[in-house]
Amino acid sequence: MGNTNVALESVLAKTEEPDDSFIREVDEEYRRDQLKSLWQRYGKALIAALVIGLAALAGVLYWRESQTKGAGATGEAFVQALSKIETGDVDAANPELKKLAASDSDGYKALALLMQAGNAVQGGDTAGGIKIYNAVASNAALAQPFRDLALIKATRLEFDDLTPDVIIARMKPLSTPGNPWFGVAGEMTGIAYLKAGKPALAEPLFTAIANDTSLEGSLRGRAAQMASALAGAAGRTPQLAGAKFAGEAAPADAAATDKSPAVQAAPANKAQ
Repeated sequence: MGNTNVALESVLAKTEEPDDSFIREVDEEYRRDQLKSLWQRYGKALIAALVIGLAALAGVLYWRESQTKGAGATGEAFVQALSKIETGDVDAANPELKKLAASDSDGYKALALLMQAGNAVQGGDTAGGIKIYNAVASNAALAQPFRDLALIKATRLEFDDLTPDVIIARMKPLSTPGNPWFGVAGEMTGIAYLKAGKPALAEPLFTAIANDTSLEGSLRGRAAQMASALAGAAGRTPQLAGAKFAGEAAPADAAATDKSPAVQAAPANKAQ
């Protein structure tokens, strides 16, 4: 028994520890088996997902390129239409404007519609122009500056036929200092207040317009005259800043040089 134990101990003592390279080889083989099993189970699904992903990426890239090319073509069409209008060839521009008005570009659509309305008014179709302006003004899909401009123009053209309450409802939201349309909208609102028999509401509005140095001189001059007249009628001194309106007045051809966002005619006139 003693000899047996000695022999066993001798064998165990001579047994070497497993080689590290052998362990790595077994581990790698195990991993390969695992990957092979995963591939057999999910390989087709992974390939399908990859193909779908690449197709989606290709679609996005194609859409972007198409949008860029489409926008370029639309812009070129608009420039061509504008050039024809500037040279007086309105009839030739109208078909192009009609196409632009039906385009997917809201910006060019709004511009084309506004130009169509202007062409209609200049051609004697005031009712048609008003209809287009009002359509633009009520189109919530279009940018607000286009809608505000259309509302201003429509109200100018319809001014004599609208009740004061309608004019005030349209223009009052734009008749606040700092608004791009403050001058022209404020002037129409002030006149509507006078027509409605509310001079106490008109005076401060005309005063604010007269004192706003960012507005065009002739507009401020008219407002100063109205504010002075209303204050004098009420026995008050007008609260004007004392600007030299006459020196700031626009040239005689105000329609060509007016830098304010107002349309070119006074509210009572039938102008574009």
